[in-house]
Amino acid sequence: MRRPDAILDPMLDAPAATLPSYAADGRLYCLSDAAGSAQVWEVRPDGAAAARTAHRDAVAFVAGSPVDGGAVFGRDAAGDERIQLYRLPPAGVAQALTAAPKVMHGWGAFAPDGSAVAVTANARNPAHADPVILPLDGGPMRRLREVQGPHELAAWHPDGGSVLLAAAPRAFESLLHRVDIATGASTPATPGGEGWRHQAPRWRRDGEGFWLLTDRGREFLGVAWMAPGGTPRFLHAPEADVERLEVSPDGDRLAVVVNLGGWSQLRLLDAATGQVVAEPRHLPGVIQKLTWRPDGGAVAFDLLQPTRPGTIWLAETGQAAARLLFAAGAAPAGAQGWAAMSFSAHDGRDIPAFLIQPEGPRPAGGWPALIWVHGGPEMQALPNWRPDLQAIAALGIAVLVPNIRGSTGYGRAYAALDDRELRMDAVRDVAAARAWLARQPEIDAAGIAVMGQSYGGWMVLMAVTHYPDLWAAAVEYYGIARWKTFFERTGPWRIGHRAAEYGDPLRDAELLESLSPLHKAAAIRCPLFVAQGMTDPRVPPQESEQIVAALRARDIPVEYLTFPDEGHGFLKRDNRRTAYREVLAFLARHLLRER
Repeated sequence: MRRPDAILDPMLDAPAATLPSYAADGRLYCLSDAAGSAQVWEVRPDGAAAARTAHRDAVAFVAGSPVDGGAVFGRDAAGDERIQLYRLPPAGVAQALTAAPKVMHGWGAFAPDGSAVAVTANARNPAHADPVILPLDGGPMRRLREVQGPHELAAWHPDGGSVLLAAAPRAFESLLHRVDIATGASTPATPGGEGWRHQAPRWRRDGEGFWLLTDRGREFLGVAWMAPGGTPRFLHAPEADVERLEVSPDGDRLAVVVNLGGWSQLRLLDAATGQVVAEPRHLPGVIQKLTWRPDGGAVAFDLLQPTRPGTIWLAETGQAAARLLFAAGAAPAGAQGWAAMSFSAHDGRDIPAFLIQPEGPRPAGGWPALIWVHGGPEMQALPNWRPDLQAIAALGIAVLVPNIRGSTGYGRAYAALDDRELRMDAVRDVAAARAWLARQPEIDAAGIAVMGQSYGGWMVLMAVTHYPDLWAAAVEYYGIARWKTFFERTGPWRIGHRAAEYGDPLRDAELLESLSPLHKAAAIRCPLFVAQGMTDPRVPPQESEQIVAALRARDIPVEYLTFPDEGHGFLKRDNRRTAYREVLAFLARHLLRER
């Protein structure tokens, strides 16, 4: 058997380039983790690139200025998600715009003249993200109005007089409000009525209306046009979610990304009619962000592939295919593709999934297997770069990645199939995934494990407590052990939104207790590996500590790994190396038979 380090290092050391953003002078910014964590890089037109920041903690985003060659970026401290903002001039070092380490700043938009940015900040109360204006010359931040709950700054009006503020009281609902810069007065910008999403508004240059993504009256997000306070008029509405939207500098074209079973497809649309005018070819993968070149002659985008970390591509006007602009490193050898497939659930429903098969001859007893469950739950497992899953496959373990009911990307009805009292049906999907694997002749039915993070970690704990005989091993990162203690300690800005999804901690206390795996910890029979970031503001460390203590009290094998400088996700390469190395060794001990 190959050593875990020899398998992991080539996968983990391959650097990524993601989240591109053009500045007004044509320089392109992106994030690259070549130095160990995501930092701001500047990419020249010839593809040459250089780092512009060098921090231990990861940069969360970078946004190019609309008036010069500078940018604004944000980063937190040790994964605590309390983003601080920085101005990056065209040349020289970054300058701090905020210095409030207990405050979360949510990115929004540049003022049309580039003199300020509109963002959100929860300085007044941790539970409420107020819209604020932050001058870039070092002037004081000004709150526009007080709001209740989490909000995002969605866009700044072309005349500079107002901003669009987005509220998302629950999953699959988002509303836009227009806030006057001078007075703070707020008026609805989207129609009344609950239950629809209104996202990614992009103003037309004359300010008479905006394009947006909405699913109003539909199963899927589509591209629509509307005047503030009016009703959206759909321009491009395929039977699949349109997930990204950016308007060309001249306002004549829209660049969009369509989610086709998890795979991204770039399309260019006529902005007036929604007609598809081009579909630039690109390799299969996932696009996270689009950005128009200031001259309008090209769209840059990142592309994350199952076999390679993120790279930056350019789709130029008149060219049938996009071209690679910047790769932070070479593609690692030995990475396996993700094959789309599906399996039947307990109620006969088809559950979409991806399968990663190990390379080489199948062992006599079949490959052991791992089921990886995504977080969310309003998320989708996408065929992008996962060095941990690739390393597991290289170890000789097949990996099944299901999009169990409740996942996004397959319509509103599918996403609602796990709501509240239906939550156990999603757990049954995990058991059904295991049953499908066990029926495959190339799989060792006695060697199947389950793994997940965050909500996926909760799914792992539910699977091993409700179906204890099915699993040879389990791995969970920062999963919820008990909903009561989760709601008591999670970030206050998350409580309302999470209660709408999972159940109210007071009104639905009995339901939430029945869905808390901590109460059934004695049923767990397989070895468990737990990892936790100690600054996690979403799933506090107590959740992991409770399940670990419960298993140790019952002499159930459990390994516990913590990181003092990580939050909800392991973002630093050295910490990921430690976590993934331990996971590979754990899975090798419990799944791999003597060869």
